[in-house]
Amino acid sequence: MPNRKKLQQLETDGGIKPESVAIRSEEAGRLRKIIQRLPPQYRIVLVLRDMEGLKDEEVAEITGLRPGTVRVRLHRARLFVRMELMKGLKPRPGKAAASSRAVFEEQPRPARCKAMFAELSDYLDGKLDDSLCEELERHMKGCKPCQAFLASLKTTVEQCRRSPVEGLDRKRAARLRKKVLADYELVIGKKVRR
Repeated sequence: MPNRKKLQQLETDGGIKPESVAIRSEEAGRLRKIIQRLPPQYRIVLVLRDMEGLKDEEVAEITGLRPGTVRVRLHRARLFVRMELMKGLKPRPGKAAASSRAVFEEQPRPARCKAMFAELSDYLDGKLDDSLCEELERHMKGCKPCQAFLASLKTTVEQCRRSPVEGLDRKRAARLRKKVLADYELVIGKKVRR
């Protein structure tokens, strides 16, 4: 059920549409189930980064990973979630070519696509340097399969970011995060002094 704030927003947007609420709720439940199937080392990075909105460096501090490892695991987690979400899509008869899944699967992928593949999450997050970004954008302009894939990956990331973390009290989570970091720094400090 939507909370009071969401209900008020729905009312101001022209009335409550039960179908929309039901669809969003079903999609959120499906997304949660998919995220639960991720291996824990990928799930924690995805949840902290895309759902909690933490920065790579903060995720690295909490998990004890290097920021580069955080980026790799985030990318792999996003790809897994995207793949699982795409499995549930059924193209409508006569409109199959319009779906990003159909475009991606029907077109042969040039060899250059594979080289660009690993950089897509960095591109979406604005983490690529200018020369790589320009190269990727040039490639994307002429490559329909990559455009379709990037669109579906972007949709996946947006769904994760919009998905509410069930039962989360943001203020309590922020206090907990600070406590975990402080405890972690205390433990690390003791190990260094020995």
